Amino acid sequence: MACKLWFLTGCTAVGKTALSLELAHLLDAEILSCDSVQVYRGADIGSAKIKPEAMANIPHHGIDLCAPDETFNIDRYAKYAQSVVDQVQKKNKNLLVVGGTGFYLKSFFTHAIDTIIVPESVRMETQLFYENFGLAALQRAIENYGSVDLNASDWHNPRRLVNILAKQRVTGWDQATLKRKFYQNIGPFYTFFRKVILLERHPTSLNDRIERRVVEMFRMGLIEEVRNLKNMCPPLANAIGYREVKAYLDDGEKMTQKELKIAITEATRRLVKKQRTWFRRQIPIDFCINLDAYSFNESFDFIATFCRNYGP
Repeated sequence: MACKLWFLTGCTAVGKTALSLELAHLLDAEILSCDSVQVYRGADIGSAKIKPEAMANIPHHGIDLCAPDETFNIDRYAKYAQSVVDQVQKKNKNLLVVGGTGFYLKSFFTHAIDTIIVPESVRMETQLFYENFGLAALQRAIENYGSVDLNASDWHNPRRLVNILAKQRVTGWDQATLKRKFYQNIGPFYTFFRKVILLERHPTSLNDRIERRVVEMFRMGLIEEVRNLKNMCPPLANAIGYREVKAYLDDGEKMTQKELKIAITEATRRLVKKQRTWFRRQIPIDFCINLDAYSFNESFDFIATFCRNYGP
């Protein structure tokens, strides 16, 4: 039996976890987390990580993969996802990918792992070039190769530009060509059955859920969790919730906890706004449902009907 890949996604706090457990049973599927923070051991409260006792005997993958001081990136996730699909397929089961980290999710639909091998010496030389001469020099060096196809955010992102220039030095290609060739590569799951279910809510409802979620995280001990996470790697230290609490602790707890909760809530709302746009533009959505329009059971029934039309 070929493993079918089902995806349950949506904005932060929309309500993916509860539905995922019911859906995994229906689809005879194991669950793969698609969350860039849940991969870190000890980052439990701030990532709303599911507790083992709540997993309803469904195997969960993609959780607690590395130490908090160990950087985990999209390349590692894509390779890990391929290994999980192989494992699940050998069991004649399906896989339900659950989460809202967009670039992790997109790795199932495009080739997330770059096939261009850049020697470490070239990467270090390029990084040193940026450190010595600055962003403008980095931009000019990239333009010297020819056409550039980057948005404003990437064009002013030194880390992104160092990576591009290093590849240019290896291949001799302009940036637009690098981008085109990357997207011409078919992803590793190109031949797999793939269906994406997007969960939505009304903005007011989602804002309320975010507020309640932040309050619950503080009740569960978010501040102590961050205090106990020593030497967090940059991706974890910059994650919403962890970033704000770390700054609060580093500043001697001068801010009130009420102000800290507001800061995390507002940061989460900004993320949700970006997520809404991103999902619609970047991922092929097959079924969308607004959870505020129906009860939990009704929502699940609609989703189940959609899934049954394609067979479990």
